[in-house]
Amino acid sequence: MNTKRFSPSISPRVLPLVLAGASLIACSSSSDRPDVANRNAFEKVGTAASKVIAGKNSDKSQDAVVLLIHYDPTQRSVGSCTGTLLSDRLVLTARHCVADTDDSAACDVKGTPLAQGAVRGNRPANTLYVFTGPNRPDFGSRDITPNGIGAKVLDDGGTNLCNHDIALLILKEPVANAKIAQIRLDSPVKKSEKLTAIGWGVTDTTPQPDVRQQRSGIEIMGIGPDDTDVLPVPPNEFEVGESICSGDSGGPALAPSGAIVGIVSRGGNATKPDPNNPASGCIGGTNLYTKVAAFKEFIEAGLAQVDAEPWYEGGPDPRLAKAGTVCGDATECRSNICVADPSAKDALTCADDCSAADCPEGQTCSTVGDAQICRAPTPPPTNATSTTTSGCSSAPRAPGTSSNGALGLVLAALGLAAAARRRRV
Repeated sequence: MNTKRFSPSISPRVLPLVLAGASLIACSSSSDRPDVANRNAFEKVGTAASKVIAGKNSDKSQDAVVLLIHYDPTQRSVGSCTGTLLSDRLVLTARHCVADTDDSAACDVKGTPLAQGAVRGNRPANTLYVFTGPNRPDFGSRDITPNGIGAKVLDDGGTNLCNHDIALLILKEPVANAKIAQIRLDSPVKKSEKLTAIGWGVTDTTPQPDVRQQRSGIEIMGIGPDDTDVLPVPPNEFEVGESICSGDSGGPALAPSGAIVGIVSRGGNATKPDPNNPASGCIGGTNLYTKVAAFKEFIEAGLAQVDAEPWYEGGPDPRLAKAGTVCGDATECRSNICVADPSAKDALTCADDCSAADCPEGQTCSTVGDAQICRAPTPPPTNATSTTTSGCSSAPRAPGTSSNGALGLVLAALGLAAAARRRRV
C-alpha cells in the first residue's frame, strides 16, 4: 500500500508528547460543568486518548477495531479516537473524531440540540491515520508508518452532533490483511441486551494503554427516544452505564454475535475533570452510543463507494465468492460449498445451500453428497443430426435441396393435380 510517515519535521521526541497531550483534551467523555437540574448534562466529545474503564486486553480476534489518529501540523491539531473497519478501505467512527466540533453536546429526547455540539466542518482526510493491531504503535520511533491514510470523509449531512454523531472514512489504499467486522443494520438493539465495548481510550489505570481494551457484559439501559432519569436519549442513540472513556469515541459496541450495533458518542459522570486522573470523569458514568441501524442507507452507500458490501450480522463474509463463481475449495465460497457443476462442464463452482432457504428463480434444489444445493437445470444433450421445421412439415430435407427447391416441388405437384382435374372434365 502507499503510505507515508508522519511529517519528518516533527521530532521523534515531540510526537509522543503531542499525542500524550491529546489524551487530556480530546474525545473526552467526561463533563466539564454540572448538569442542568440533574438532567440534560453536557457530554464531552472531542479527540482524546484513553482506555475502557475496568476492562481487559483486547486480542487479535478484534483487530477490525483500529486506532484513529488525527494530526495536522498546519493547524497544530492532534487527537486520538477509535474506529472499526467495515471493509479494507472503509472505517466507521464518530463524526466528532473526523470533524471540527464543539467539545461538548447537550441534546433533548427528540435529538434537538440544547447547547453546543456544533459541527463546523470535516477535517482534511489526509490528516487522519489508521493503525491496526492490538498493540499501541511506538510513536517515538523514527520509522512509524500508518496502516492507512484518509482519502475522503463521509457524513450524513448533520450540522450538530445530537442524533448524528457518525461518520465514515475512506482510505487511500486498502489495509493489508484487513480484518472487518459484522454489522447489525436490519434489526434494532433491545433493552437489557449485553454488549462488549472496545477502544483505545483512557483506562482507570493509564491515560494511554499499550494494548487495546475491551469490556464485556455492558447492559443497554435506555433506547432512544427515551426520557431516562439520567440523560435524555435521542432517537438515533442508546444508553449504557460505566464502560468507555476519552479516546474510546468512535469505537464499537458489539453484540454477542460480534456485530457492531453502536458507536461511542459521548457521556460521563458530570464531575469536573481531575488533571491527575483522566479517568475520573468516566468512572460510574452514563454513556451514549449512536445506533448504526438508524443509518443503514448511509453505511451501505459508503460501502458501495469502495465497491464493498456490508458483512450483515450472521451472514457470510462478503469478500468470499458468490454462487456460480469458479472455486478451488469450499473455504473460498460464501456458502462453504464448492462442487462440480454440470451446467459448467463439471467445473468446480460455489453453490447456494438450499437446506433452509429457497433457491433463486430458475434453479432447483438438488442433493449432492451430504449437501443440498441450488443448481441450474442440466442442459439437454446435443443431437448428432438436426431437423428443420418449415410450415406444417417436420420431415428432414433431401440432401442437396433448398427450401426454395422444396417449395417448387410442392407447386409443381399442385399444378399436375389441377391439370388432371381439367382433363377429367
